Amino acid sequence: MLLPTGLYILGGALAVALSFAVMAFLPSRLFSAVAAFSRPLWRLPRGTGIAPGAATLVLLAALLGAGFGASRDPLDNPLPLVVWTLWWVGFTFLTALAGNLWQLLNPWRAAYHLATLLPGLASWRAAPPLPYPAWLEYWPAALLLLAFAWFELVYPAPQDPAILATAVIVYVAITLAGMLLFGGEAWLARGEAFSVFFRMVGWLSPFTPQAGERAAPRLTVGLPCRGLLEAGKLPASGVAFVLLALSSVSFDGLSRTFWFLGLIGENPLEYPGRSALVAVNTLGLAGTALALAAVYLLAVLLGQALAARGRGGDAGYGRYVVAIVPIAFAYHFSHYLPTFLVDAQHALRALGDPFALGWDLLGLRGIHVSGAFLANHDLVHALWNVQVAVIVAAHVAAVFVAHLLALRQHGALRAALASQLPMTALMVGYTIFGLWLLSTPVAG
Repeated sequence: MLLPTGLYILGGALAVALSFAVMAFLPSRLFSAVAAFSRPLWRLPRGTGIAPGAATLVLLAALLGAGFGASRDPLDNPLPLVVWTLWWVGFTFLTALAGNLWQLLNPWRAAYHLATLLPGLASWRAAPPLPYPAWLEYWPAALLLLAFAWFELVYPAPQDPAILATAVIVYVAITLAGMLLFGGEAWLARGEAFSVFFRMVGWLSPFTPQAGERAAPRLTVGLPCRGLLEAGKLPASGVAFVLLALSSVSFDGLSRTFWFLGLIGENPLEYPGRSALVAVNTLGLAGTALALAAVYLLAVLLGQALAARGRGGDAGYGRYVVAIVPIAFAYHFSHYLPTFLVDAQHALRALGDPFALGWDLLGLRGIHVSGAFLANHDLVHALWNVQVAVIVAAHVAAVFVAHLLALRQHGALRAALASQLPMTALMVGYTIFGLWLLSTPVAG
């Protein structure tokens, strides 16, 4: 409340707008050269099989046991802390830096192999799976991500260990059913929400494995967000998935603001709790997703019209949506960062003694969980600067990616710039919206 947040918001919006203006004066060849830059680092192992995923599966089974049998306090039970803090928040941070580690560590392949060994399912291994229907595209992943967002943001008790453990088991059952029906890799590629999500986040990383002709793949380093330029055009379901990833975290911040609570007729100083707001928050989550989709599609269509390519053919909505990915990650990072810094401490303490039996597995028995830094003005100021910097940098990166994609589509610089005017306006507006979410009073 003591920071000049209005100046920060103005400065962030100007930074995004001016980044687009600068691009108008830079030669197109420079953009292509920067985007194409890469250097090989070292060769990767030829293959690790399902061993890393099997280790993750064992850890997941232990956490589910703790969810049902250990403390019901979400800050003492390791399952909610690992799922919501270390995995959904911390692992997403790591993926953006190091690349798609979920491809190596996800437990679903190991669970699938174990399932096919069961007597009743052994025939599935020999029988060829059904071909994955082309019309399904990413819709199963998008619907599962929506269900996950609803459970996290709307359901009254997502932190309850036993309820969360039950939800995880239901999700595992859905995943195994999809893998058994359509084949493991086909379902993971388009139907499984978190494989799609972490692959999307991995596009932000500067590190990319490059397949060799005969040798093992080599890890290369290049421009961050280079993966976005290589992702290609997404179908409508892929567009929905990316926009949902951004709109869900945006709604999480919006739903607790004084403005939103006043809009739905609730007194922010007498917050009624999530149980009383399930219906209205469900509508709010859906409405936020639909509003973002409408604004995005309008920006793309207006851009195509300004570039004199708006008549007929592909409007480009599946091509430019990858530019939203840096923004979605930035809001994920900035929104969860303060909570992560506190709850990660709880997670380390809980993992040291997951079943409250007096263990000290991590040697951190005496750890003291502290959130006092959130009451220190200097530290809060530094934290706010980090959040603002990440959001603004992500929007600038989105402008850069969209500009490169426009150059590829239109060829001529003038047409590319014209096509990106509405998209840049959208990104400037979302910068203002995001920084307002970080700075406005919230309840609950």
